Amino acid sequence: MTKKSNITLSSFLNREFAVASFPPTWFIFQPIAGICAFLGLKLGLSPNGMTLLGGILGLYSMVQFATIPIGFSSSVTLTFLLLMVYTMDCADGQLARASKNTSLLGQWIDLSIDLLLIVLLPISIAFLITPHFSILKVSQLTFILIFGRSFSLLTSSMKRAAGEEHKPSSSILKKCIQSIVDTPVFYFCIVWTRLNPEILYNVSILYGILFFIESIYFARTFRS
Repeated sequence: MTKKSNITLSSFLNREFAVASFPPTWFIFQPIAGICAFLGLKLGLSPNGMTLLGGILGLYSMVQFATIPIGFSSSVTLTFLLLMVYTMDCADGQLARASKNTSLLGQWIDLSIDLLLIVLLPISIAFLITPHFSILKVSQLTFILIFGRSFSLLTSSMKRAAGEEHKPSSSILKKCIQSIVDTPVFYFCIVWTRLNPEILYNVSILYGILFFIESIYFARTFRS
C-alpha cells in the first residue's frame, strides 16, 4: 500500500488517481484537479471536505449565474467559478483514491451534491431568462436539461457502482463528439451564450437532449 507521504505531485499530474474521462477533462482538468487533490492531501483535507467545499462554491456560482448582470466581465467570472467547481468535483475522487479513503458515504455525498447542482443550474437559467420567454418555454427548458443531465449522471454512477469504467474511444470523431458534451465545455457554452437569452435557451435545450443521448452511450461503453 502506498503511504500518503510517498505520493508525489507528479503522481497526480500523471493522472494516476483519475478515472477515464472525455478529452477536455482528461487532458486539462484532471491534471489541475490533481494539483488540488495533492494540496488537499498535504493539508489533511478529507475527500468529503473537498466535496463539500466544491458544493458550497457551486451553490454560490448558481446564485451568481441567476443574478449578476449580463456582460463580458461577469461571463469571465462565471467561467472561472463553474470550472473551479468542476475541478473540485474531479479532485475529491482523486483525493479519495490517493488517500485510500473511499466510502459509500463519500460516494453518496458526491452524488447528492452533483444532483443538486444539476437541478439548480437550469433553475438559475430559468430565473435569468423568464422576462424573455413564456412560462411554458422556461418550464420545458428546465425539465429537459434536468432530465438529460440527471439521466447521464445516474447512468455513469450506477455503472461505476457495479465495478465498470468508461472505456475511451480511439475514434477521432467520437472524441470530438465526447468533447462537446464534456461538462467543462458545457459550462463554457452556457456561460457565454448567457450574453444572448435566445441563444442560451436554444443551447440549453440542445444540451439537455445531448446529455440524454450521452446516457445511452454510457450504458453501452462502460465495461468491467
